[in-house]
Amino acid sequence: MRISDLLSICARNLTRRKFRTFLTVMGVVIGTSFIVMMISLGIGIERSNMRMLETWGDLTMVTIHNQGNTETPLNDTAIEAIRAMPQVQAVTPVAELRLDNVNVVLTAGRGGRYEWWGGWGIVGLDPAALPYLGYDMREGDILPVNEDGTRVVRMMFGERAAYNFQDTRRRWPNNMIEVWNVMPGDPLPDPFFNPMEEQTIRITLSSWEQDSRDVEFEVEVVGVMVGSWDFNRPELMDGAVMDVADLQRMIAEFNRANSIRPDRNAVEGFDMARVKAHSIDDVADVEAAIHAMGFPNTQSMEEIRQSMQEAAQQIQMILGFIGGVALFISSLSIMNTMIMSVYERTREIGVMKVLGCHLGNIRSIFLIEAALIGFIGGVVGNALSALASFALNAYVMGNAGGGMMGMGMEPMPVSVIPLWLMSLGLVFATIIGLVSGIIPALRAVKISALEAIRTE
Repeated sequence: MRISDLLSICARNLTRRKFRTFLTVMGVVIGTSFIVMMISLGIGIERSNMRMLETWGDLTMVTIHNQGNTETPLNDTAIEAIRAMPQVQAVTPVAELRLDNVNVVLTAGRGGRYEWWGGWGIVGLDPAALPYLGYDMREGDILPVNEDGTRVVRMMFGERAAYNFQDTRRRWPNNMIEVWNVMPGDPLPDPFFNPMEEQTIRITLSSWEQDSRDVEFEVEVVGVMVGSWDFNRPELMDGAVMDVADLQRMIAEFNRANSIRPDRNAVEGFDMARVKAHSIDDVADVEAAIHAMGFPNTQSMEEIRQSMQEAAQQIQMILGFIGGVALFISSLSIMNTMIMSVYERTREIGVMKVLGCHLGNIRSIFLIEAALIGFIGGVVGNALSALASFALNAYVMGNAGGGMMGMGMEPMPVSVIPLWLMSLGLVFATIIGLVSGIIPALRAVKISALEAIRTE
């Protein structure tokens, strides 16, 4: 028989008992849609967890904390060794503009009218690493490498850094602009001045000690960064970023101006560094390699991510098992239908054998019928799953979306059905149908031709 003949016979046999075939197909539909929906809920949970972690910080970032480590200095040599790791995309030391008994003041406007005291959140980074570390610009350009040797200190301001300045000509509380209650992305009130247009911004290092000399530098704001509540990078919102070489130069000039000699017993190096891995899968290896170098104090999202991923996978396995049980019950329904079909068509099978039909063709008829039941049930089950997923997401996101937006998070779908899951559901349903037809097909082949013809 040709394949077209086999398909024609199978289609005609399935339409003989339309209602029974419909009930069998519906069993597969329920089983397929159940397993697809269960797995889609697990995928939705996993993606929601990942999105939540992304709001906390970069998942591919490893932060090295080396303060107090006198055995292994985090110096330029160590930074270069980390940069040479094949899994590392970028690395930068992190230096803060804070010294003992030294006050940092940024001023702006005519006569230094606006002042930012303390310089909290001002960090020095390697400009060459910034394009890889997720520093997006709301306005202006990213911090360039100081190749021209200019003495002007270039900075990138955080999204709300301009609101750190106080107006010295106004009394409290009018000397500050309140922005703490404004969520990221919402419109902000205008600051006292635009840092991108202000030409008289200066930074001064001074000491509380008597007879100390202040050191002043001109500041050029090259851009304003897109803010984020990333607790590993607070400078994105309220701080500023400068070239780590400029920061070291400023400190060195202040020390020379005040005849401050560095402590020979102090460990040279940085207290912190940020390492960017190529992918999430590389974070664990990078962190292990950093530990092996003698830097045990690292921080990343890897441990939290792995624990949440394991929990999501366990949920997926449980939900998938429940769906698999439903599909297994559907396979029993297919087997029962096909066995009943063998009993009803015993005489027909005998006639085909007498006419010389190959046993393989008889076996193929029942296998194809069972596979068709599974395939049709898989198609309808996928369509039902997609419809149920859409309705569930619309309901949940409609009710919970307002609360999530209030927390600064976009609402996430609770059910996610990727293309591979629909394909897997269709293939699995077809295979279940095919396997369920094996026993009826073997039973049909073993029927004696003469006894089958005598059967009424």
